Amino acid sequence: MGDSLIRFNPGYKFIIGLVDELNTEIDYQSFEPYTILPVAQIGIMNFEDLWKKYAIVEFNTSVKASYFKYIFNQDPEANTICYLDPDISVYYSLQLLEDAFTENDILLTPHIQSPIGLDGKEPGENNFLNYGLYNLGFIGVHRNCTIAGGFLDWWEERILSVGFHDTLNGFFVDQLWINFVPLFYKKVAILKNPGLNAAPWNLHERKIAEAEDNTFEMGDGSPLYFFHFSNFKFKEPDKMSNYYNRYTFETHPELKPLYDNYHDTLLKNKIESLSVIPCAYVEKQKQYLQSQIIVPTKKEIHKTRMKSQIKLFIPPFLLHIKRALTKL
Repeated sequence: MGDSLIRFNPGYKFIIGLVDELNTEIDYQSFEPYTILPVAQIGIMNFEDLWKKYAIVEFNTSVKASYFKYIFNQDPEANTICYLDPDISVYYSLQLLEDAFTENDILLTPHIQSPIGLDGKEPGENNFLNYGLYNLGFIGVHRNCTIAGGFLDWWEERILSVGFHDTLNGFFVDQLWINFVPLFYKKVAILKNPGLNAAPWNLHERKIAEAEDNTFEMGDGSPLYFFHFSNFKFKEPDKMSNYYNRYTFETHPELKPLYDNYHDTLLKNKIESLSVIPCAYVEKQKQYLQSQIIVPTKKEIHKTRMKSQIKLFIPPFLLHIKRALTKL
């Protein structure tokens, strides 16, 4: 992703927010000239609580606002920051984002911009009611959002506290909160250019064609700015997604060159060896959770069994009376 970004935007500074600890198995010089910024270095309050309570995707997404705030504080020359998911590839200059910042402080891209039929396939419109109207594989933020009580403080508080994947209770990591942003804040741009954040959930409204020199464009010849290869598994290159059945390479054969090009790039960038190195925080969480398991003593096990056996011989109405008297 970094190489594709710099290829078309050579003046940009690319920072990798590493939600992991540095590992001696990895040659970090191979990532130069990009900056690697481990999450433990950005000064999140109660940081240890995050890896203890969050699954890895929750943990990764919970720190986005904190990274924005840290970079703005450390680099006074940075007036705008764009976040891109690591499974994105860039195919054109992003000057249009810079232009959008002249009048806006927050840039968002919607998952979809037109209706999807009720045919039982996924994704459907209902998916985005659960997971958010806007895809947080991309978000652009202006320095103005660091003003006390502004967007970044509001967002950070929520995703650090309750950034869970729990759609039943109205939580979906960092993303679902962003539904409120156009209502709560001014100078918010919802970018509807179809070449921005094209992905396997909006192909019903976007056509993509191969161009020259390993680049791609929209079907009408306009730029494909960046494509989001969400849920693509490099070990299963003939499957577009493990989660969606609406779009496949059989229904969209024109996308196979795009995905093949991306797959080749992943292999060249050593994904096979890097992907098997465990995340330090995942391992720490396993050890932490194991330490919290309380193994009952033989006496406690015997006591529990005795209670269960006694209940078998006591009529239910007597148990009900006993509970009522206990409450009194």
